[in-house]
Amino acid sequence: MSGPAHLRGVGPLSSIPAYVRGPAMPIVPTWLSLPVLVLLYRPLVRLWPGMDKDRYVRWVVAAANSYFFPRYASVPYRERMLFLPYCLRHRLCPTTIDREAGLVCPRHCSLECRVAEMRNLAQRLGYLDVQIVVSGRLHAETGVLRSRDFLVRHIRQRQPRAVLGCLCTEDLRRKYLVASNLSPSGTLGGHGLSVVPQVVLLTQRNCWQSSVDWDSLRRLIEASAA
Repeated sequence: MSGPAHLRGVGPLSSIPAYVRGPAMPIVPTWLSLPVLVLLYRPLVRLWPGMDKDRYVRWVVAAANSYFFPRYASVPYRERMLFLPYCLRHRLCPTTIDREAGLVCPRHCSLECRVAEMRNLAQRLGYLDVQIVVSGRLHAETGVLRSRDFLVRHIRQRQPRAVLGCLCTEDLRRKYLVASNLSPSGTLGGHGLSVVPQVVLLTQRNCWQSSVDWDSLRRLIEASAA
């Protein structure tokens, strides 16, 4: 598929779609700014305990998305993975939790569920894989892998070139906001991997009935420079 026309031939920063660039940033989102933003995070938190950590994380994500977006859009759908959080599921979700597969949607579920809608969209486009990630808080109860271990294992198994992830600011800063994870070629370097990332942050940090900008998520799933 060719993808939406407004995403073809992505060029300079000014041409990066607004839903990728995110909130206004105090610096230019070049490659050099990414490790600087990450390295400064913890010292700044110590110096200014009242700092708006969520806003800072959104700046980091906006810089990273802007930097990596042209390469992400050039990766074919068949070489991408999508990770969605289980906190976005329908409140009446009848799904089961599998220790290896995460959240497993019933084949004939009739609920109007946005998570299933995004999963089905990615599958129709030909994504390599779509996974619904369960909170690590259920690790002791269900035996499911902790979310970071779950993500890393599936990326190692499927070997995508690009990954689109959806998570909250707290999860990102606690688990992934590490300079060793970043390189000019991609992210998750601290785990021996290198994938071209895009991130859609949840609008809340609830582990139940959370929310996201569904239109931005859909556009990033469809994004293609072809």
